[in-house]
Amino acid sequence: MMDRSYKELLKLRRFPHTWCPGCGIGSVLRNVAMGMKDLGWDYKNTVAVSGIGCSGRMSGYMNLDAIHTPHGRALTAAETIKTVRPDLNVIVLSGDGDLASIGGNHLLHTSRRNADITVFCNDNEIYGLTGGQAGPTTPKGTKTLTSSRGEPYSPIRLGRLLTQQAPYFYARTSVYHLNHFKTCIREALLWKGFSFVDIISDCIELNGRRLGFKTAHQMFKWFDERFHIVEGEKDHLQEDELGIAKAMTEEAPSPVEKVEVKPEIPVKDLKPFTLRELQEFDGTEGKPIYIAYKGKIYDISASPLFQGEKRMRCHIAGKDLTKDLDIAPHGEDLIFKFPLVGKIEG
Repeated sequence: MMDRSYKELLKLRRFPHTWCPGCGIGSVLRNVAMGMKDLGWDYKNTVAVSGIGCSGRMSGYMNLDAIHTPHGRALTAAETIKTVRPDLNVIVLSGDGDLASIGGNHLLHTSRRNADITVFCNDNEIYGLTGGQAGPTTPKGTKTLTSSRGEPYSPIRLGRLLTQQAPYFYARTSVYHLNHFKTCIREALLWKGFSFVDIISDCIELNGRRLGFKTAHQMFKWFDERFHIVEGEKDHLQEDELGIAKAMTEEAPSPVEKVEVKPEIPVKDLKPFTLRELQEFDGTEGKPIYIAYKGKIYDISASPLFQGEKRMRCHIAGKDLTKDLDIAPHGEDLIFKFPLVGKIEG
């Protein structure tokens, strides 16, 4: 007999829900509740946060302390709660439009800071609540309310975005691949740090029918054709793969090569040059390229910017460039990299 105790985590008095028949959001809500129940997450130790959109209504159906935030601000609210109350489990239930578009900046930095929260993204590849406009994950070429000739832009690749900097946990699954879906939910909830589950879902009324599907089941079979499951842990996922990509720690940076610093020749021992003599060292006829800066002369023959040329944009070889460099976009450190060979006489 099926265990239905997960319903303790749902506000059944608010049912039936407001989502369209065949919508994948109900499956997301139900399976997340089941995963939480298995781990003992409940109203005593868990907070749910949502943004705006059809998916954003999920938190309102959870029998937990829940917050319905302004558009794109679900992650900031969730991270704040976790910072103030680290003893609580914090989950985010929202959609691709809220998380990856207006909330995209927060997605970048919340993941970078590795906040210990779990995000479930109902990725139906469309703006559903507002009528079916192209969203951030809408595949290129898809006809929508705002792209009648086909979406001209490539979608944001959440899997690439969220697996660039360890530690990370990114899972891609779908509402059709149920067992895989449940595995991803459980693994994400157990992960210590920021975890993100990208759930490919359907919006039959405002996306599927424009694509030519008559039922949600036809969209599910389409998901099965578009994607295949890869077993085991991966570093990254290809765009047609369903699986889990994770990395525990960031690779250690390569050791910085130590540059030997040669002691500078005392000014009194430097060869003196007049400004007229300096002009002779302009790089022509195989001569070295010298320039003066703050009374000292540097050999910049090795500079690729002056290589074989008398001029470099507005700078002229064989000249005192002190005034020029004071207003240049680069600093004087650029000059100090080159050998010191003399001083201005007088």
